[in-house]
Parts: sequence; C-alpha cells; structure tokens
Amino acid sequence: MKTSAIVQVPIVAGYELMKYVRGRRLPGMLVLLGLIIGLILGLPPLLGIGFPSAPNEFVSSFAGFSSLLAVLCGVLFASDALASEFEKRTAYFLFPNPVRRETIVVGKLAASLAASGLVVTTYYAAATASAFAITGGVTWEIFLSYAYTLGYMVSIVGVAYFISAWMKGTVSATVLTFFLFTLVFNIVQAVLLVSDVEPWFLPSTAAGIIGNVLSPNAGPGGGFGGGPGGGGAFQTFVPEVSTSLLLFAAYFVAFSVAAIMRFKRRELVS
Repeated sequence: MKTSAIVQVPIVAGYELMKYVRGRRLPGMLVLLGLIIGLILGLPPLLGIGFPSAPNEFVSSFAGFSSLLAVLCGVLFASDALASEFEKRTAYFLFPNPVRRETIVVGKLAASLAASGLVVTTYYAAATASAFAITGGVTWEIFLSYAYTLGYMVSIVGVAYFISAWMKGTVSATVLTFFLFTLVFNIVQAVLLVSDVEPWFLPSTAAGIIGNVLSPNAGPGGGFGGGPGGGGAFQTFVPEVSTSLLLFAAYFVAFSVAAIMRFKRRELVS
C-alpha cells in the first residue's frame, strides 16, 4: 500500500467512526450493552439466586452472550458498510475523489473493527470488574475468553463486508449477515453433527471456545445466567483452540480480500 493510501486509511476510518456516532449506532449499542449488563447483574438478586463464588463461573454467564454480542457488532458496524455506498448513491461523490477503492474498504474495516472492539472491550471490562467486586478475584481464563470473542468478532466483520460488497441494499445485507450467524450456521452444524461430521470449519462452532475456556464441563451457556452460548443450542462439539483461532483469522483475511476485490470491480449503476 502506497504512502498516500496509508495516510488516507485513518482519515476514512475517522469519518466512518463519526458516522457511527452521529447516526447513534455506537451510542445505541453502548446503551443496549448497559441494559444487558444490568440484567445479568440485576436479575439473579431479584430472583433470589446467589452469585457464584468462583470468578470463572461468574464471568461464564457474561460469556454466554458474547457470541451474540459479536454478531450484533458485525451487523451494526459492518453489514451495510459497502452496500450503503451504492444504495444511497454516496459512492457517486466518494469515488471521483483521489482515494483508491481498496483504501476506502480498509478504512471502513478499521472503523468497524474499532467500534466493535470498543463494545466487546467495554462488555468484558464490566464483567471483569464485577467478578472482582463480587468474587474477589480475576483469572487468566477471563482474558482468554475476551481474546477469543475478539477473534470471533473479527471473522464476522470479514464475512459481513463480503456480503455487503455483493448486496444491492443495506436491509438485505443486514438481514443476511444476522441470520447467517444466528440461524444458518447453527442449522448446518446440527445437520453435520447428526451425520457424524465434525463442523470444525464453521465460525459459530469455533466460537464455542469463548465459554469453554471458563467452564469446559458446563456446556453452552454455562453459569448462573445461562445464555445462547458460543455455538447456539446445538453446540456439542468445540474445535481445538488453535484450530478455532486460525479459522477466525482465515475467515477474516479471505472474506476481507474478496470484499476488496469485489468492491474494486463493482460498477455504479443508476
């Protein structure tokens, strides 16, 4: 990437982040995040349920919702990033500027990763602080779960950009991204497991490591609060950590590169 492009990437990312703030996506997501944290911490006392005394078991209730949070981040901050340029005709004003199309995609990718990372980091910061306040301790596994969630989030963003580069409308790109990770992958996973095939190549299956590192024997959605878990209701197989992390990286790189190539060749049509 040329020097001019390297300088332009942070500028594109900055403008994209400003769009998230002005469009109230980022503030809205943080409000939703506060509601989720409030429910996780507030409902057990109201229902007369005590908090676990072990930090890992306590944070596993937060981790049970981490994969869904990662999907929501991908949907809000990535799924319509490229499709909106064509649907809203903003590409007509953007493309004549001396900015290469791949620079635009990389800048938008950086903004999507930054916004999503901020949400995930805030979530785990609250979980860690709560664990320390209530159980009196923090473990290394909590930080591993946080890192695994970031990895899953990165893979979702890559796939979301690929979908967005092909779709004509923002709604279709958003809906397809959401249901791909919350429904389609889980259905494929269930069918493969019934057929005695290990679905190690599905990111939703690999996301099982998020909760597994905290409570290996609890199954999906372990802990006092439960949750959808890393791989959904059908999760009975979790790949090795190294395999899962390599899978997350491969999904991000492959689909991000494919999105850039598609965006470079996509024509403006009225």
